[in-house]
Amino acid sequence: MIIQGILDENRQLYQSQYDELVGRLLHIPKGSLRRQTRGGAEYIYLRRYLAGRGYEDVYLGPAADRRVNQMTTFVEERPQRVAERRSVVAALKALGVKRVELQEKGYHHILGKLMAAFEAAGLWDQGLMLIGSWCFNVYVQAFGVAFYPLRTMDFDFALKIPYRGDKTDVDALLRELGFMARVDAAYGKIDYVLPGVGIVEVFIDREQATGEAVAAVRENLALVPAPVANLRILIDNPVTTKVHGVHKAVTLPSMPAFFVHRLITARFGEYRDATLYPEKIRKDLKQAALVAVRIEGDEDLVAQLKTIVSELAEDLREKMRRSAAEAATYVQSPDLTDDDVARIQRMVQTALV
Repeated sequence: MIIQGILDENRQLYQSQYDELVGRLLHIPKGSLRRQTRGGAEYIYLRRYLAGRGYEDVYLGPAADRRVNQMTTFVEERPQRVAERRSVVAALKALGVKRVELQEKGYHHILGKLMAAFEAAGLWDQGLMLIGSWCFNVYVQAFGVAFYPLRTMDFDFALKIPYRGDKTDVDALLRELGFMARVDAAYGKIDYVLPGVGIVEVFIDREQATGEAVAAVRENLALVPAPVANLRILIDNPVTTKVHGVHKAVTLPSMPAFFVHRLITARFGEYRDATLYPEKIRKDLKQAALVAVRIEGDEDLVAQLKTIVSELAEDLREKMRRSAAEAATYVQSPDLTDDDVARIQRMVQTALV
């Protein structure tokens, strides 16, 4: 019994190390770094192999950019982590762990824990939705949208209100996962930070955020969500997809809704200053362009896009037009290309017919 206890303890220890390494490796983009010098400045690319297509260089940004340096550090870390994982796998197999327990999950392990915790609390059935760049990553994994490197580990969620579900202490749930509450007085919200990983934020639609609705969220979920404009474009157009290794089903906005919302918020989102955040605008436009490739090839998705746009107020349709028209000013090939802009403008024209 003593020996069995020691073996079980060792398995648990190595399994925890394996899960941490897998999560870390999933956050590190696969590929090798390439550097090019143009006009006296150095730019960094990630060379990736795509089955059936050969090698592809993904533009990361200028070498002088702090976030690009962070990403290159992650890429350079991969060989060491792969070697560590190999050693841990060997130890687990020696302890009798089966191959099925060593599967990679396809996502950062923290995202998997968040999804599972929210499922256990019944929040997916009560109007919770994954949005933001991790939503885009699900499109990549589940719907065949082209890869685009994540440059943030922040986890964004939308919540449909009024909330009518059971009481759940989401504050305690997130703290149990290691997140720490942080008051953001500037925007009147509380988000949750996991040092070295990212931030969890929950948003609600500003037009629906009455005092009564916000009070109900605080009362029933122990959350202080952030109201933002135009969130209903996403919330009113949900889809559910199975995601291997993370959660049996995740709710997220449809790709047409994501396309429309990305275009509007890229240039006209709250707290978005075009002069201060050109890289964020470029990222939003790039994601819209990549999702547009998938929409363009599917008649049902095109029909959904037209329906969503037809229900928008005229001022939002005008913001879509302007965002598409001005997208060319943010071209920085290959991060955002002329082809991306042409595709966005073509999809907007199709949607507005």
